[in-house]
Amino acid sequence: MKLHPLLLNPNAVLVYQAPVPDEVAWDDFRRIGFEALQVMQLDLEGAKLLIKPNVTSGEHFANPDLGIDTHPGFVQGMLDYARARGTPTRRITIIEDPRDSDDNNPRHWRGTGYDRLSQETGVRLHCPTTYTCVKVPVPRQLVFPRLNVSRLSVAPNTLLINVPKLKTHNLAITTLCLKNLMGLVNVFDRHYCNQAWQELPEEISSNSRPRNEWFTRQDHERWQLGLARRLADTAQVFALPFRGLPMLNVVEGVVGREGTGFQRGRNRALGMAIAGLNPVAVDSVASYLMGFDSQQLIYLQVAADAGLGPNDLNKIDVYIVREGELAPCPDLEALRVQPPMHVISNIKEEDPDSEKLIQPVAGDKSADAGFYLKPKLSGPGKKEL
Repeated sequence: MKLHPLLLNPNAVLVYQAPVPDEVAWDDFRRIGFEALQVMQLDLEGAKLLIKPNVTSGEHFANPDLGIDTHPGFVQGMLDYARARGTPTRRITIIEDPRDSDDNNPRHWRGTGYDRLSQETGVRLHCPTTYTCVKVPVPRQLVFPRLNVSRLSVAPNTLLINVPKLKTHNLAITTLCLKNLMGLVNVFDRHYCNQAWQELPEEISSNSRPRNEWFTRQDHERWQLGLARRLADTAQVFALPFRGLPMLNVVEGVVGREGTGFQRGRNRALGMAIAGLNPVAVDSVASYLMGFDSQQLIYLQVAADAGLGPNDLNKIDVYIVREGELAPCPDLEALRVQPPMHVISNIKEEDPDSEKLIQPVAGDKSADAGFYLKPKLSGPGKKEL
């Protein structure tokens, strides 16, 4: 794999932005997916391509425009780029479990948009199963001595492109590159949130009352820690500091989502793609742009402590595109979304503003349609996208 020389530094992150219309369409996602790889100057050098979007709930919601999953149009733009540069479709696979149920039954992908993408392009859709996974040791285990992961994801001469959705999450706070790697683990083993919940003291884990009546921020942070340790183990299977497998991380932030990460929330039309080799560095920059302190997010603290990459923005080289060329970002704060993205965590001390996210406001589309709110970019000289 070849990239723009500035992006070969594992601690380099590209923030790419493009204008988007009031109502973001499939072709807008497609255009930005293509342009993001174009400015990175990606060259597969004959490698197979494995693309991992976040579609873990795709069959349940069956609407790519809800903003819950990585939009298939964005992935199609990546396919366009790879095929235009000589990679045949037969060497490209999209990997994900769009149902996330404890069985090895075939997934139909209907309504996700990826079924349409496969029909139009011929690209293969693959869901990891017990029979297609292989056990891989975790070099410095925090929880798992080994993980059962898709054989394709650790295959030789294969570039894994990790393509999460830019959104908040009721437990992790932000769900980006590190959490998206969970989809490469065998479905029977990857229920990390539930596993972490079962580790909590019994008076917490057995409490059946609505969590927003009693679940404290301190309880929530203990739960986050259990998830974070599992995410760090998973990243060790794929990330550069340990295995050295070729992996590129590209966050689809053409439309971001705030709220729980699922039904309760709203979409933000951003026109962004955030990319780099190191998932911790990319997640740290993306989280900051969303309005969070990357050094305060527990899963990024644990990942940094495990040697997986920096969560300190002072140790990350951020680049933007200026006049068609990569250039150092002079003011990352100017790129932060305003107002900041809110998370709904269902805790007792919930920010009351967060609950407003589930209420339609004048001019928005209905929540069922995944309505959009166009944010302002902070900083002088910025305008609404």
